[in-house]
Formats: sequence, structure tokens, C-alpha cells
Amino acid sequence: MKKCNYKLFKGRWGISITIYGEVFEKKHFKEECIVVKDNVYLSFSKNPLLKNELFCEEDRNAIFRALNMVTEDIVTHTQFCDGTVIQICSLQYDVCYYQEDAMVVAMLNWCSHVFCFEIKNIKSKFDYGLNKYVFEI
Repeated sequence: MKKCNYKLFKGRWGISITIYGEVFEKKHFKEECIVVKDNVYLSFSKNPLLKNELFCEEDRNAIFRALNMVTEDIVTHTQFCDGTVIQICSLQYDVCYYQEDAMVVAMLNWCSHVFCFEIKNIKSKFDYGLNKYVFEI
């Protein structure tokens, strides 16, 4: 199980997202998965770490979006020849401070950590007018 925590504190409040996931070779993975592209697949665990944890549509979309952005890096840095499945086992964050773009950045960081590649510096700032963080992804 791979864990990565993303934290951002610049404004009135902060964001903290912890992602737990696993990586499998496609030929050994027996559950359903979503094709991202170029031999990268996504799955959400049917038995998440937290009891009754659900992966909402916004989370699923953000994770997919992030993987789509770094597919080439994953393929380049994976040890698997027959496709790589990334299974999300838990997404832990405070729903009061949720931002879909922050989940994208958190997943990009998870991928960078797990597959050992660098991601470009993603700039962020707190927009007081919008009362939320704005990311340059």
C-alpha cells in the first residue's frame, strides 16, 4: 500500500488530502478497471480502507484527470510490461475544504512519489475574492 499526503496552507484555511493506493500489473489484476490510456488503468477498491467509504464522482473524475496528465511518466517509470493498474484504496480529506483541483494535484503528487518521477511545479494561490485556492495545472 502506497500512501501520500498532500497539504496546502496559504489562506484562510488549508487543504489536506491523503491518498492510499496500490499498483498492480494488469495481467494479475482480476477486478474491473477503467482504461486511462497507454496501458494505464484505474480501479477503485470495492473494499476501501475505511468502512463505508465511497468514492464520489468528483473524486473519480479528479483522479482520472490526474492520471491522464502523467500517463507517459507512469509508463516510462513502471516495472510492468503488460499494463499498470492503479487501485485507489482510500481518499481521506475534510469534505468542508474539498476542491476538485486539489484532488488532481494530490493524485499527481501520489504518482510522482510512487513511480519516482518529478512533476512540474504546480503553482497555487489563495484567491480571497473566490474564497478558494486556484491552481495552475
